[in-house]
Amino acid sequence: MTRQEAVRKVGVLVNWRFQLITQNFLTDRNHRPFKLARPPLPFIAADIGTSLYVQVEDPKENKDKDDVPLELKKRLAELGWAEEDAGVVDPRQEWIKTPLSILPPSQMERLEVGTGELTYGTAPSPQPSPNPSPRRARNQSEQGQGLQPFDDVTNLLRRNSSSGGPTSGIKRRAVFVPSLSLIFPHLVALVFDPNFAVASSARITLLDLMRNDPALLVRPILDRLSGENKDMKQAMSAFAALLHIRRALPPPLTHYIFNNLAGFLKLCLRNVDVPETLDDYSLVMPTMTSLAMQVSGMSIREIRRSKLEHLLIPSGSLWFPSSAPRGPMFPRNIGVSQNPFEPLPPRLVSITIIRVSQNMFFLASLKRNYQDVQVIRKNMSRLVLPSLEDQNYSKPLDLRDYTPRKELPDTRPPLKNKTVEMLSLMVSRSYILLVAQIFRSMPRHLSDRQELAILVDGLNRILLTHGDDINIVSQVLIGSFFLVLLSLLY
Repeated sequence: MTRQEAVRKVGVLVNWRFQLITQNFLTDRNHRPFKLARPPLPFIAADIGTSLYVQVEDPKENKDKDDVPLELKKRLAELGWAEEDAGVVDPRQEWIKTPLSILPPSQMERLEVGTGELTYGTAPSPQPSPNPSPRRARNQSEQGQGLQPFDDVTNLLRRNSSSGGPTSGIKRRAVFVPSLSLIFPHLVALVFDPNFAVASSARITLLDLMRNDPALLVRPILDRLSGENKDMKQAMSAFAALLHIRRALPPPLTHYIFNNLAGFLKLCLRNVDVPETLDDYSLVMPTMTSLAMQVSGMSIREIRRSKLEHLLIPSGSLWFPSSAPRGPMFPRNIGVSQNPFEPLPPRLVSITIIRVSQNMFFLASLKRNYQDVQVIRKNMSRLVLPSLEDQNYSKPLDLRDYTPRKELPDTRPPLKNKTVEMLSLMVSRSYILLVAQIFRSMPRHLSDRQELAILVDGLNRILLTHGDDINIVSQVLIGSFFLVLLSLLY
């Protein structure tokens, strides 16, 4: 059997999962047609956001003529001040902005936007006149002559095209044997197959599952996170392939993956005797960062309620402080490598990936809601770049450090290999992007200059360490430009 035939048969089984329960079958003593029970996951999924589609309003489109700052509008809304001249929301515009291609049929039925008004200037198709009597219509349908009744035509048009089942308003039960679902991780890997026919067929089948039944698709991948068949690299590769399939993912899929990964991190947090939890933490964080902008209704308040602020919110420091939870997931120093032949300690690589992912995660959160800057302002500490020195603090910079000199020896910390320098560049670039977004999101009236001093000190350290990199210099100049604009508002 070729790969193309295998993918096609898997697609047929997926599309027929709603019709299996309608066939004749033999039951056991408990009157169950299939044994669908599987062992539960060792972790409990978090409850962050919602699986339904939530339309995000663009503040630029709702900008009033009086040019009232958005921060002042938010504070007035919290005090109960309602706008009397609030504009009426156009249901047609909301319907146009709704991504119907990624919503499951069950959610599209709940959309009440523009119901009965989406004619767009054209009259709806009238019913046939004169309407045939029910007896005559039934006789014509049985004999195969004439037109079908209008109700049958409507039901036919409302039939779910993905599975060919009955109308979407009727609740159906999907049946898929758990042993066959083990093929889904291999099906996800076929998205990168060099054969275009195989990759396209796999992508179509996966898109249907991502919309209509994400739990069936993702559950075999979640089983690889723990247990006897644990394979973190294969599981994260499968999630990366799912994120690669489409730029905008269905809300049920992103909500299911993000909350289960958050629950897995909370499980690792309790395993204080397992040293591999730091590596698992570093592998999971990039996937959660990629999903940060696509989880509907996610907010920092819900992250705090789920007790995930220590895992997701950055602090600027490389190593974790003493206030962080105890355990191998929160290292305080570089530690001692157990393998003397390794080029650098594995802790340094893991903590770098975690810090970069945290910076990018909060950058995406600030782009969605600029008011989340209040969370990170009080938690930021002085920047510490990756190095082979076992330190969790940064030496204060003097004015003499910025003075240009001739034939000045290199004052940067010693980098014994190129890998440490690359890790330092990763942290620097993510930190610059985050600081620039913080400057954009800060309020006009900022009384605490110590906060700005900490952020500016981090930019200066990056310039002194990687001043020979033109990309770093240009990004720092962009961040400094927003700082100058912010200082002009004082």
